[in-house]
Amino acid sequence: MLTSFGFPAYRWLWLSNLAGSAGRWALVLVLSAQLLQLTHSSFWVGLGLFLTQGPVILLAPYSGALADRFDRRMLNVASASVSAATTAAFAILSWSGLISLPATLVLSLLFGVSFVFQMTLRSTLVPGLVRPRHLLNAVSLFQVGTQGAQFAGPALATPLLVGGGPAAAWCLCALLYGVSAILSLFVGESRGGRHAGSQPHRLRDSLFYLRARPLAWTAILAVALHCSLTMAYQGMLPMFVSMDLGVGGSSYGVLLTTIGLGAVVGSLVLAGLASARYRRALFVLSLIGSGLSLSVMGAASSLSVAVVSGFFVGSTQAMFMSMTLALIQGSVDNDFRGRATSFYQMITLAPMAVFGWGMGGLADVTEPRPLMETSGIIFLVAMAIYALWSPWLRRLFSLRGWSVAAAPSDQPEALPA
Repeated sequence: MLTSFGFPAYRWLWLSNLAGSAGRWALVLVLSAQLLQLTHSSFWVGLGLFLTQGPVILLAPYSGALADRFDRRMLNVASASVSAATTAAFAILSWSGLISLPATLVLSLLFGVSFVFQMTLRSTLVPGLVRPRHLLNAVSLFQVGTQGAQFAGPALATPLLVGGGPAAAWCLCALLYGVSAILSLFVGESRGGRHAGSQPHRLRDSLFYLRARPLAWTAILAVALHCSLTMAYQGMLPMFVSMDLGVGGSSYGVLLTTIGLGAVVGSLVLAGLASARYRRALFVLSLIGSGLSLSVMGAASSLSVAVVSGFFVGSTQAMFMSMTLALIQGSVDNDFRGRATSFYQMITLAPMAVFGWGMGGLADVTEPRPLMETSGIIFLVAMAIYALWSPWLRRLFSLRGWSVAAAPSDQPEALPA
């Protein structure tokens, strides 16, 4: 299960990712709570969270091109340092009482710029630090860190937020990002091939490159639907806790922490069952579970039911994202890995950011509960229609679909009879 930890550079990156991701999820908790306190509106909560990941729409092609041209390790150090400085600015403004809605939105945007680069760089670094046969294990364990941070970040930040206010919680975020930057220094230099920077049309090249790999392209479209419909609930989650469940602000931290714990368990299960013979069943389980568990959480009548269903929301979503990312990462060459990964980040994070903002706005005019219930159901219906239309998605429901990840770089892969 822990095979990939045998590679020292991977261990340093894993620890750096754990610290940075914990800072990210602590930020989600503190930013949401602070914006709701400032504005009493889920629209502004959704906008704030949108700004923390929305820049992927414009910057993803450039982050991928830089990752293929320069030292990925140092770019990751720089982006984590920017996040540390930004969250430190949040702490200073909150402590001094000068925090305002415009300042919050500006700092959220600045954080979002650094976050886009970190997402691309960390994912791009992983395949070069382990042997190809260990890639799914490496990606799954990496998700253990990422999703474990969804548990650890809010777990650490919630008592600070409740007892010391937003300023104390922001200091934690800054500390975690500072640690992430320092740990990343030990990963070692990592660069793409000698032709990595030769293509000027970043977005077009990424599109053509991935379109030549139908299984990878199908996985990207499936993840786009997944992020749009099952992972856009974060903008309305604080309002769901206060309005539909009728519990206090600390309960929001408890629910977010439990979702993160579920993601850890799901990622560990996937890391332990990385063999090809399990992938079909795990893919089906994670796909159906992502939609069904979200609908159950939305229908929850009490915090205890929401917490239990939230655990399965986290576990199934983490498994689905890890499996599709491993498929995509295994389908591309190192020279193009940064650009391909950045395109993946753009086509997945952008819908999640936009829909999350939209969901937050809708939660101001209607209850969050029906939005969460219907989102999960719509995802299942959409995936069923997509499976009927796409032979490549149907191939992922078979063992053979997971046995061959790569396709020729110049010609589309032929569909087997």
